[in-house]
Amino acid sequence: MAKIVCVSPAFNEERTVSSIVRESLKHVDEVIVVDDGSTDATFKKALAAGAIVIRHPRNMGKGAALKTGFSLALKRNADIIVSIDADGQHEPNEIPKLLKKLMHGGFDLVVGSRFLGSIEGMPSLRILSNTITSRLLRLFFKLPITDSQSGYRAFKRKVIEVVTFSDPRFAAETEILIEAHRKGFKIGEVKIKTIYGEEKSKMRNVEDTIRWLKVLFKYLILSIVNKDNLKRYNLKR
Repeated sequence: MAKIVCVSPAFNEERTVSSIVRESLKHVDEVIVVDDGSTDATFKKALAAGAIVIRHPRNMGKGAALKTGFSLALKRNADIIVSIDADGQHEPNEIPKLLKKLMHGGFDLVVGSRFLGSIEGMPSLRILSNTITSRLLRLFFKLPITDSQSGYRAFKRKVIEVVTFSDPRFAAETEILIEAHRKGFKIGEVKIKTIYGEEKSKMRNVEDTIRWLKVLFKYLILSIVNKDNLKRYNLKR
């Protein structure tokens, strides 16, 4: 049987991390929580709930936490890796939906999309930013994604083994999508619930928007260069 490992980046999530770990363990073999420099009881609560916990000495960002978690999941021989946020915005009992789509739908990467269902309760600014970013990815890279900012995802091992990303913060999730698409992996979506409570977003609106734009322009330039090189190659032939 395939070994399924959950990776959950966490920064000051003492209120929700225990339930995320316990509920996720009903559907996966192991949960890895990456405590990204928390100053509260996140580490202790994740450990007590049954997670394998690895700690960053300081807050390094979600992208850095994912990189750490993915690396450990591969070392622990994961065949499938599920990423799930520790802040309670994802319902762990929907993990089987992502796994079913991944294993039986012919996909290599499955994204949990809030935009395939009701988005009632999502802050208007998040709706706007997600709509814009998802449309830009579809426009420029033909990515079949409606919720590019969703951190609820399931990956086959081969995706994590070859996809590289460098942004240490939230733009890493966009980088992963673009890289996976460029490498020919099949990406799908499945509908998930929209859950928003009293938690505060860890995003820094201006800084993270600039980072996201840098990622976008980086891959746009790469696309242009690759097309130009292909044209030159064909002309030489």
